[in-house]
Parts: sequence; structure tokens; C-alpha cells
Amino acid sequence: MFIYTDIVADFACEMCGTCCSNHWQVTLDETSYRRNQALFGSAGRQAEFDQAFIKLQEAAGYGEYAYIAKQDGGSCWFLDNSNCCRLHKEAGHHHLDAVCQTYPRYPMSSSRGIELTLSFSCPAVLKLADREQPIAIIKEKQPPTIFPEKNYAVEVYPQQHRPWEPLYYYFELETHFIDILQCRNLKIEERLAFLAEIVRGINSLPQDETIGRELTALFNHNYDFMDKLATDKPAEKLEQGSFLLENFLVNFIFRKPFYIYGFEKTLQLLTNMWQQINNSPNIAAAIIQIELQYGHDRQSLLRK
Repeated sequence: MFIYTDIVADFACEMCGTCCSNHWQVTLDETSYRRNQALFGSAGRQAEFDQAFIKLQEAAGYGEYAYIAKQDGGSCWFLDNSNCCRLHKEAGHHHLDAVCQTYPRYPMSSSRGIELTLSFSCPAVLKLADREQPIAIIKEKQPPTIFPEKNYAVEVYPQQHRPWEPLYYYFELETHFIDILQCRNLKIEERLAFLAEIVRGINSLPQDETIGRELTALFNHNYDFMDKLATDKPAEKLEQGSFLLENFLVNFIFRKPFYIYGFEKTLQLLTNMWQQINNSPNIAAAIIQIELQYGHDRQSLLRK
């Protein structure tokens, strides 16, 4: 089963060059390194290979064997003047390392299937998400797009937790959190405050055999509250950028932060994100910066 946000199927690279001009370091595993070594060697370009692909000397993470060098201006070694990848042109998409084949797609492995969304650090993704229609979660037997197998950013298996722990019910929690963030009878800041209140309440539940019933009762109470809001209170008039902001927050929750970091750290992340967005004159620029921090300097985002 494939579970994905509906914007995934609509994504197409606009060749803006943004992802190839950032400060992040693109790493590749040893298989990709050797594949490129063979390609460049067969073309008599060993000297260029030695300049473009640098073995990591320091301790690296899993699958990180080397990195791709930068041009003097900071762009990727292979980015040309038309914002196209020279390596892609020469050898095809399948030849690229897993990072470049995957971005901005964000694949996750879970006990319910392969889950997939997009990173909002890509300007083309922001264009797709800046719409009034809420993000929908789709379940299909076929993938919405091609992406490298076994290259997952996250692995989510709630049944590995004990039945009396809240994270055992993670998928039910995630669905509920998204429903709260898409409640347009509340302002964005009110939704975040409501979400924080609910999350802290869940975290304080007694961890025993009653937790399943307690969560069901809490969900029902919250849905009754939101239904009453829909009846008694008109939807809030959203300001410019509010649809993009809502869809960004929903997309962030779908990327499983509560499962990865736990309740309190994720609430801190959301608080810091919200403050950063409020302090910026440009919502889209703030979201891109947050995504870059989340992907490459997460600790600074947690410390704010």
C-alpha cells in the first residue's frame, strides 16, 4: 500500500536550480561512488572525478561514503548555466545518487505501507501547496511516482511500542492532529494552541489498559467540539498565505515528527516554527528556511 499527500503526484521539477545551489552537502554511498568512478574512468575523465567526488574522512552516517564538490559560487559541481544537471544529461536519472533521485520527495517506511510526501524547501512544491484546497491523504496500491526503493527517511512501526503507550496508536493520533490543523473555524494560532493542549493531555494519560478507551473518548469529544464550531461559527477569513501555512503544517505532521521526537520536542519544534514564521514578512521564504533547518540543522530549530 502507498499512502501519500495528494500533491506528490502533481510535482514536476521546474529546473530552478534552488536545490542544487544550497549550502547543504550532498552525500552518496559507496555504490554510487564506484558507479561514477567507472563512468568517468571509461571516458578518460579521472581527474574530473577526483575533483567532483570527495571521500569523507570524518565519521559518517549510514550510506555516506563521499560527497559531491561545489563550484566556486557554491552550486553543485554538475549544475550548468541552464540550471540543469550535467550528470543527469550524460547518464540519466537512474545514475544519480539516492539523494538527487529522491529530492524533494520524502519517502517513509511504515507498518501500513510506503508513505510519501514532499519537502517544502522546493519552490515548485510551495506553488503546488499554495491553494485553498486542503491537503488530502491518499491510499493506493500503486506508487504516485518513481523513487529509489529502500531509501527511507523515516521508519514508523507503532506496534513496536507497548499497547499502553500513546505511540502504539500513532496513526490514529496523526489523523486526529491533521484534522485539528485543517479546522478552518479556528485561526491558525488557535489550531496550534488546541493541538498543543490535546497533545499534552494525551501525554499525561495513565499508561495502562484503559488508554485505548481514553483516546477514543478524547477524539470523540474533540470532533463534537469541531462539529459544533462548524455549526455555530463561520470559517475564519484567512489572510494571504494562510492556505500555504496550513498545508505546510499538515505536511510536517505527516512526516511523523511526533513519532520520531516524542510529544514535547515536537511541540517545541512547532512553537519555534510558528515564531519564525510570525517574525518573517514573507511566509513562503520563512517556510523554505524552516525546511532547510529541519533537514540540515535541526538542533538549531529546536534551540530557538
